[in-house]
Amino acid sequence: MKKVKIIVMIIPLVLFFIASAVYVYFANAEALHDVMLDSTSKIDVDPDIIEKSLSKVQVDMELGEPFKVYPIETSPDSEEVFRSTLIEYPFGSSPRADLQNNMSLRGIILYVHGYNDYFFQKELAEKADSAGFAFFAIDLHYCGRSYVDGEPRGDMRNIKEFYAELDVAVELSKKIAVDDYEEAERVPFVIVAHSQGGLISSLYVNDRSDEHFAALVLNSPFLDMNFNWFLRKIGLPIIADLSIFLPDFSVGSTGNPNYAYSLLKHEKGEWEYNENLKSESRPEQFLGWLRAIMNGQKRVHSKLDIKSPVLVMHGDCSEDGDEWTDDYMHCDGVLNVDHIQEWAPNLGEKVTTRTIPDGLHDLFLSRKDVRDKAYQEAFSFIDSHVKKD
Repeated sequence: MKKVKIIVMIIPLVLFFIASAVYVYFANAEALHDVMLDSTSKIDVDPDIIEKSLSKVQVDMELGEPFKVYPIETSPDSEEVFRSTLIEYPFGSSPRADLQNNMSLRGIILYVHGYNDYFFQKELAEKADSAGFAFFAIDLHYCGRSYVDGEPRGDMRNIKEFYAELDVAVELSKKIAVDDYEEAERVPFVIVAHSQGGLISSLYVNDRSDEHFAALVLNSPFLDMNFNWFLRKIGLPIIADLSIFLPDFSVGSTGNPNYAYSLLKHEKGEWEYNENLKSESRPEQFLGWLRAIMNGQKRVHSKLDIKSPVLVMHGDCSEDGDEWTDDYMHCDGVLNVDHIQEWAPNLGEKVTTRTIPDGLHDLFLSRKDVRDKAYQEAFSFIDSHVKKD
């Protein structure tokens, strides 16, 4: 009988040690893959990749003339090939620029979209162009123009998956805007990013510490999960840890369509966009995506050291109820603005935060007077860090 009791006591311990050993194995494999994806502090792009993209330029089928698109192919882990797309708004194309003969180039802006999103904000491109900046945007792999039927739209397993295509986007933008390599290196480069793109871009700029980005402008960055304290601090971290064993386990589509209703012209908003690329309901989500996001947010919560000046903008209220309310027309319907405010200082030593009253989650899609305020804050900040001629 004693032997039976001893065996019963030992079995849980053995199972615990086995589980721990398996977890360590998977964690080490993940860490190795992380290094394989990216371990450099500088941008280093094969010129052949740039030339290949340049040779395949086309008119953008989404926005039409004068927008152009350049396909990008990267394989950061030498296994899977990721397809992304650079969108160009040719410098001097905006109506205001037409009135300013011989307008000189002050810098380059690259826009990075959010989750379940793609670039369609013509107004942002025109504003940047009018301010003297060559404007580009990237549709990341599995997103927007880059999405191919059968792929897991919006999915990822590691935020560093995007670094290689962002490297190409930066260098390709410089090549298109300036061409001369030495001169291009002296042109101020600004990244403007929204929501999940804000999280990705924050980590990217932090990790590309040898590069000198003139500024980073974040529009409602995804710095924390929009859940209660227990889920954010205990529940989701446990799930994220366990997801290392089941990264491809689907949790279906979460959230409600109310934010989309606040944007869409045929609902309650003023915008028209491709709803196949930015859908009312979120794409199918997987535990591996959750782990990647939470690993990225954990780094922010532990403090980054971004050297570039950072502007963090967000609305002044949040709304996430399942039932429609008019609060969705003047509040952030995706993230908790208090979380953004809380974690913004952790991005670096040169962080400025601005609250945009009545701002939607994407501040640049808010009603006109509100988004004009967001534009004013963004370009005033950029102007303060980019010298005018």
